[in-house]
Amino acid sequence: MGYRFYTLMLAASAGIAVAGETTIGDVGHVAKISRPGQYAGYSAARFDGYQLTSFYVPVRDGTKLAVDLFRPTLHGKTVSERFPVIWMNTPYNRRTFKGQLTAAAYPGYALQLVKYGYNVAIVDFRGLYGSYGQNHAYNVGEFVGPAVTDAYDMTEWFARQPWSTPRVGMWGCSATGGSQVQAATTRPPSLKAIMPMSPSFDAYTFGVLGGVAPPGPVVGTGHPAEGTNPNAARDADAVAVDGLDGKRELAEAVAQHLDNADSVGVVPFRDSPSAPLGGIKWWEVSSPSSKLAQLREGDFGVYAVATWDEFVTKPAAFGLFANLPAGRAKFLVGPKTHCAWDDVQKDEGFSIVTEELRFFDYWLKGIKNGVMDEPPVTYFTYNAPDASKWRTSKSWPLSAERRTPYYLGSKLLGADPQEVDGEDPVALSPALPDRVLDTTPLEGGLIYETAPLHRNLQVTGHPVLQLWLRTTAPDVDVVARLEDVAPDGSSKTYQMMGRMRASGRVLSTAPYRNFGLPWHSFRAADARPIIPGQPTSLAFDLLPMSYIYPAGHRIRLHLIFSDPQRRPGQPSVSVLHERGALSTLVLPVIPD
Repeated sequence: MGYRFYTLMLAASAGIAVAGETTIGDVGHVAKISRPGQYAGYSAARFDGYQLTSFYVPVRDGTKLAVDLFRPTLHGKTVSERFPVIWMNTPYNRRTFKGQLTAAAYPGYALQLVKYGYNVAIVDFRGLYGSYGQNHAYNVGEFVGPAVTDAYDMTEWFARQPWSTPRVGMWGCSATGGSQVQAATTRPPSLKAIMPMSPSFDAYTFGVLGGVAPPGPVVGTGHPAEGTNPNAARDADAVAVDGLDGKRELAEAVAQHLDNADSVGVVPFRDSPSAPLGGIKWWEVSSPSSKLAQLREGDFGVYAVATWDEFVTKPAAFGLFANLPAGRAKFLVGPKTHCAWDDVQKDEGFSIVTEELRFFDYWLKGIKNGVMDEPPVTYFTYNAPDASKWRTSKSWPLSAERRTPYYLGSKLLGADPQEVDGEDPVALSPALPDRVLDTTPLEGGLIYETAPLHRNLQVTGHPVLQLWLRTTAPDVDVVARLEDVAPDGSSKTYQMMGRMRASGRVLSTAPYRNFGLPWHSFRAADARPIIPGQPTSLAFDLLPMSYIYPAGHRIRLHLIFSDPQRRPGQPSVSVLHERGALSTLVLPVIPD
């Protein structure tokens, strides 16, 4: 086995630093501070480098998984103390990310924690990169077949090593956030803390928000361009483990990837079977929400994390936090786009590494730093004064929330019904399968705006739209987006949007805590075509937000309608504001 030693230059390599970071040595002289984004006096940066080794670990069926392990060093020597392991189960290459070490550059940046007395490890998913075996469903392949128990086996293997303590944690964002929650559902006895950023919870909501199913097969995200071989592209970047046999073993592992299948097939409904995966109900199998009993039991801590500017990955952290017992769960939602915590650090001075250190110190080292005694919710509010952008709450939604209706009428959005016995016709737009993923201006559709606001208005929580339509189309997709319109007419938004397929409008009872929001089964038997010409009601929530609309600005609701089947020449649709069919936007307003 080869050994590589490095002087620790981690903050610089990732472009971020731990807030309240102490120098190498004792912390006894440092005032103790522990609050969101700030930490000092509890945990010393005792070590100045790391040792990187890479090797295979066989799991229960004999499949060998490739591991990179980073252990603390001091003055060029590996430290003999036992330290907790925090590890990431990844489909994205254990060794490199954007040209840097994955441990340093992948969101979570856990390599920075080595100097505080942590072992950091990254494991390639079964069937991907350097690991043996086959993978199905790519970056959510941990939910399929024998891969289901891989995280359990790796966690317990780490806990048994002579350089590890028996308390293990996990880190990572996006698919590696979801892999943490999947690991927790298998209940490894040694898994004591996870910090899933932008993870999965209800997989259907993640994959098919609002029932707006893609027209073709569902595949893992982040794979190479259409027409290329994703296996070959990934395998070309795979890194061998240490040792004389490393290259041979890598070639053997790559040979086993030939039958990998990224797609789970066409699965438009929540109960659709996946043909490539033997007919399993894919959305149920891949949903941690279907395994709530396992998640609610046990003594492991969960720190769920999201960002306001992300799209379908945003709701999962909210759902995960809401459905775990008090005292074991924390929740953080920050600004910026999906997993962009380096930008948060750069622009807002808030370090996700600080939160990792506070959380793992408590759950893995038993340091009483108050992280679980403070209000469990920390959130960022756009347009708040600098001193109060980061806020905390004992609950979500906020207890001060006032559900405030704004009625649609004659292109206006007001606190009182503007007009009754009216409707606003609009032509169907081309389908927008990708445009909803960004915040660029939308074309077409209908726009409703408030009058200029007399004072600042804070909206924090989950908006809900009750929309009444009339059309002769058999089905309609609706995209609803909230925008902030400045006095000069310019507008902006931060993924303050929602969408809904009208045929999935039947309301059902959520099988988990859902904040009292509209919930739809989206099962095949519950689909209902629109009755031509008859008023049709759709109720759906928009993605959560925390935003202060400044005085003098307008709140805009932009609605886009399209045909799910992309047929030419479809008729128009009308938004109704008439007696018995008042279209209403309900905003979670926070009083001054």
